[in-house]
Amino acid sequence: MARPLNSANKNKAYLLKRLQDMYGADFNPVIKVAENAVALQLAADKEPDKTEVRVAAVNAWDKVAQYVEPKLKAMEISTLDADGKSTGFKVTFTNDKKDSDTSEV
Repeated sequence: MARPLNSANKNKAYLLKRLQDMYGADFNPVIKVAENAVALQLAADKEPDKTEVRVAAVNAWDKVAQYVEPKLKAMEISTLDADGKSTGFKVTFTNDKKDSDTSEV
C-alpha cells in the first residue's frame, strides 16, 4: 500500500521522532537550519572581512531556501531566425498573487 501524499517515509518519520525526543516535541530541522543561518549572518555582518563566515551564511540560507522557494530553471532563448536576424520575443511574468506583467523586447 502506498503512503499518503506528502507524508514522510518511515526513515524520515523515525528520524524526526528521534530528534523530537532529544530536542523537544516542537523541534523542526528546517527551523533549526534557519536559526543557524541567522546566527551565521549576524556573525558575517559583524566581521565583513571574514570571507569564510560570509560563505557559511550564504550556504546556510541556500539550504533554507530549498525548503521555501521553488528552484529556478535555466532556459536558453534564441531570438535569431535562420538568416541570423533578430526576431524579438515576448516575456510574460506571472505571479499567483498578482496579475501577469508582460514585457516585449
